[in-house]
Amino acid sequence: MSFYSIPAWTVTAMLLSSPALAGHCDTEVAEAQAAANYAPYLQPSVEEVVGVLFQSALEACRLEEIQMASAEFDSPMLAPDYVSVGQSMLINIVEMIGAK
Repeated sequence: MSFYSIPAWTVTAMLLSSPALAGHCDTEVAEAQAAANYAPYLQPSVEEVVGVLFQSALEACRLEEIQMASAEFDSPMLAPDYVSVGQSMLINIVEMIGAK
């Protein structure tokens, strides 16, 4: 069994089963998926952490979308350079895999 194909399949399955995000995490989700797809090898412990962190990040992104939809016009959450918790978690996945 290849460790390389398991993370790609896991990430793809989570993406397909997750609710559509309204956009604020899309770039980071794509980067995390690409990192998992092209990782030459992941230790089982790293693979497990990546899977759990990815699920948590998707949930955080979903909740943040709800918050952003009702945020005040001048909310820091709506600033173009704002990095949300969900986005940060996805960025950490890419760094953990070692793709960046």
